[in-house]
Parts: sequence; C-alpha cells; structure tokens
Amino acid sequence: MSRIVIANVDSDAMCGNDMPPEIHALSSMCCCRLIVMAESEQDMVVVPHSISDEFIRYVNELLGRNLSARNVVVPRDGDHKQLILNDESLNDGYVAEQIRSRAGGSVAGWEVETYFSDRAAVTLAEELQLAGAGPARNFLRAGGAETYNSKVLFRQLAEAIGAPVADGRIAASERELAGAIAELMDRTGRVMVKQDLNSGSAGNTALTSFDEDTLTGASQVRRLTRGADVAEVARELWTEVAVQRNTRVVVEAYHFSQAVHYTEHYVHGPGRAPTLMNFGEMRMEPTFIGFEIPCQRLGPQDIGEMIAHATNLCREAGDRGFTGYMNVDSILTEEGRMLFTEVNGRMGDCTHIDYLARALVGDDYNRTHVVLTRNWVKATSFGATLKALGEAGVLFDHDTGAGVVIPIEDTDRSGTVDYMVIGHDAAHARDIEARTLNALRAQTS
Repeated sequence: MSRIVIANVDSDAMCGNDMPPEIHALSSMCCCRLIVMAESEQDMVVVPHSISDEFIRYVNELLGRNLSARNVVVPRDGDHKQLILNDESLNDGYVAEQIRSRAGGSVAGWEVETYFSDRAAVTLAEELQLAGAGPARNFLRAGGAETYNSKVLFRQLAEAIGAPVADGRIAASERELAGAIAELMDRTGRVMVKQDLNSGSAGNTALTSFDEDTLTGASQVRRLTRGADVAEVARELWTEVAVQRNTRVVVEAYHFSQAVHYTEHYVHGPGRAPTLMNFGEMRMEPTFIGFEIPCQRLGPQDIGEMIAHATNLCREAGDRGFTGYMNVDSILTEEGRMLFTEVNGRMGDCTHIDYLARALVGDDYNRTHVVLTRNWVKATSFGATLKALGEAGVLFDHDTGAGVVIPIEDTDRSGTVDYMVIGHDAAHARDIEARTLNALRAQTS
C-alpha cells in the first residue's frame, strides 16, 4: 500500500513559541530525515524544503530504493523561505494538489503516517479523504495528540498511574511561578522551569543557587542567590516563558542524573497493550545530541522499571483515546532513583533510527547490535563527507552489518550532517564512532 508521510517536526502544536532562524534550520533538517521511510516510487514525504538529489541517491543505494524528487512534496514557496509544516503551509490547497497530481488524481486506499498527528496534519489527511473514521479520528480532530505534547498533562498522567516524578508544581501566573520556585528551591538547591509546549530541551530554564553555568537538560541556567527577591526573578522570567501559545509552566526540583533515557512505544488505542519499539540512552552535552541504543549503563532491574512505567503511561494514554507513536523520557538520579520527565505523543528523534536499523540489520538489532548517533555534526559537503568516511573505511557494509550511516545531510543550509553508527557491540560501535569523528573533523579543519 502506498503512503504519505507528513514530516511535521516542531509544528505550532509542538512548540509553544516561534523558533529563531538558526533553530528553525535544524528543525527543518529533522523533518527531512523521514525521507528514508519512503519505500516505493509512489510514496510521498511532505517536508518544508527540497532534499538534495545527492542524498536521495545515497538513500537508494543504502536501502535498495528507486526514489526521486517526485517522492518529495514541498509546500508553496518552501524552497524560498523558512516554513513550518503547520495549518497555513499544509492546508492552503497546494500540498493536496501536488499529492493528487503525482498520484494520478486519487490517493484512495493509501495510508497516512505523520510525525505528529496534530490538527493541521489531520486536516490535510481529511482533505485527501485518508483520515480514517470512528473515535480515533475524532480524538485527533479534537487535538488529542497535541495534549500528549504537554508537560502539564504529563504530570497529570504520571500521577494517575503512579509513575515516579520529581516534586513539582504547575504555574499559570508570575505569582504562582514565584510560589513554586520558593517552595521547591530548597529541595536540591536547583529548580527547572519548563515551558508547557516545546521540544528538545528548548524552553527549559534552570535556576541554581550554586556556581554553575550548565546543567543537563537546560537550555539556559540562571543564578538565584540565597536571599534574592524571588518575586522579582519570577516576574522577569515569566515575561520570557509565558509567550505566544505557552501560557503555563512546570516547575520541578532539579536532580542530577547518571544518565537520561527514553522508550518508544506504538500505542494501539483503548484496551490494547502498547508495543515496545526501542529504548536507549539520550546523549546529553548538556542538551540532547544523539542516542545510544540500547542503553549500556542501565542495569537489568532499572531497565525493567523504566519499561514497566513507560508502558503504563502509554497504556493510560491509549485508554484515553490516543493512538500512534509515543516517546517517554526518564532519568536515573545520582542516588539511583528512576524519575520520569515527559511524554511526547508523536514520533521522536529515534523513530527514523529504529526504522533504518531494522531495515539494515533486522528487527532484533536491539539484541544483536549497538547503535550510536550524533546530530548536527559539522561537514563541508555531502560528497566530501562520504569520501572522507569511505577513505576511513567506516561506511556501512551490508556484508558485515556494521559501519556508519548518514541518516540526513544539510550541508548547503546548516553545514551539518547526522551520523548513525552500527556496531556488533558497544566497544565495536565506539571504535567506529571515533574513526568517524576523526574523519569528519579532518575534512572541516
């Protein structure tokens, strides 16, 4: 069955306030990663801007495909200005017209896969008469998936099923923010203020009473000396975090972590058990830059606890009407406590990695291989990148089932590539990664 993939990463419903241009460029690159999910000559992927012919040829060689620019659908003016795949760009009629035209007039019987089933994506699916029917469709039309991108909703969901979370409060005013900071600051000497809607640590502000400038998971860190006027700090911070579509924040006691982890499930809706797709460690420097799949530093008991709670969170979301991919993040504190930090009712940065790993080395790759990824690595050009990796002898080899893959390149726009290392064990993967980084750094030095 042919399908349409809507790669609406960092849409309006995901990010409560607009992104600066430099972050927008990296977000667009994330959208284009989903080209690997186009399997047939008929499949189409909706992305904010065109994907290079050079990269499409690389995907064809890597995965045995026969893709071309016809598989890539770009909204009106997408190649001339920065676009977000939101209601304005997806639903002015142009995208639907392009899809129907390339499909020969009708997409009856096709399926739709979305990065995030927000209302804009559902509206496009309805225009194409591919939105399905019944309670699941109505749930999505009502913004159901968007609810599961909310950090406020996450705390409610976690409390409902007893998943462990950091002490926290919800604030919908500067007065409530000041009260939450004052109450929670003494727990650990640090608090994290999270915008309700945002992604990838964006919108996370840490307040600390210690002499430190970076904290894992925080996009910015501010000093809050003892005796400071908390009300004035909250007043200033509120004007920065309560903007546009963000009207609430979550304030939590901050805990240092040994590592940050995630699970990805596919949720099938009410009354059915979610399917575990993959799990691993999120590599943080100090915010997210890639994955280690599966996680190597978490013991069997902790892995079991993480997956059990994550499954319960996903099952509860399914019983409330959610269907689709769901990612659940957690940390293991320095004291050895498992704490859950958020859920995202959508694909994640791991979804295309999981897809590639299954395609290249099999569905059991979590048992047989170790995958390491790194995003946004500096590169001169895609051709030069492949040449350097080839000369270093690290490009993925189908015969050995190991090597480095480039899941996406964006050298013309942001001067970066992502890489994905597949090794037979952790030591093998780290050796390939070290050689990969040496080759990439040599070409940009």
